[in-house]
Amino acid sequence: METTSATAINVAYPEASDRHLRISVGACRLRIKPGEGEAWVTGTYRDPSGTLPPKIVQEGGTVRITQEYNWPEIWGAFSGPPTFDLMLGKARPYALTLEAGGSETDLDLGGLPIIRLVVRQGAGKYRIDFSAPNPQAMSLLDLDSGAGDVEITGLGNANAAEMSVDGGAAAYRFDFGGTLQRDGYVRITTGLSMVEIRVPATTAAKITPISVLGSLDVGDGFTKKEGAFWTEAALAGKTPVLTIHISVALGALRLQATPASPI
Repeated sequence: METTSATAINVAYPEASDRHLRISVGACRLRIKPGEGEAWVTGTYRDPSGTLPPKIVQEGGTVRITQEYNWPEIWGAFSGPPTFDLMLGKARPYALTLEAGGSETDLDLGGLPIIRLVVRQGAGKYRIDFSAPNPQAMSLLDLDSGAGDVEITGLGNANAAEMSVDGGAAAYRFDFGGTLQRDGYVRITTGLSMVEIRVPATTAAKITPISVLGSLDVGDGFTKKEGAFWTEAALAGKTPVLTIHISVALGALRLQATPASPI
């Protein structure tokens, strides 16, 4: 029997100082945006089939949001993908882990106090936007992606000391617009992929293609020096500095210096 009723989700901050939110979902639509209330997580979950109820488990400072699979009921019951519409709180800092299978994911993490972000993505489409600066220092942004399409914008706002990307056969677009608050180091390693890097011309950036078996397209606004491509701001000695190392096993790499970001 098909149902489209919404299940309300409301999760308070745990009392523990070390908070970790884990969202682990299968094939679905996952939408996340900043919230304004006192709760940690609010929103709704809709499952047209009625066979994949949400499951929320708390252990100490860790809260996990996932789906409960009722296999006998699932068989032959598919009538459209489930949808999570969630809002995350800004009141207290936390680590965030997102694990998704063949999903369509649209995330606005702007202004969220994320101290560590881990993204594990299978096949699917991922869009992540840091639409406003992170008020907390993020130690690591770790992306592990399979096949699919990944776009991350406003990365200058992520406030990440380190970013690590391990990818398979996919299309990647990384836009480092926003306000770079401190030096950042980025390592990108992909397989058969198209990788596009966009950096504001006003950001001091040094981009080193370590190994690229395929095409390399470097746009205007970069100068090659010491084996890397430098923006004019980097040549002028401006800080903070964004250092990017890229390895593409087979595919295409495009570097683009963009006008100053309005973010």
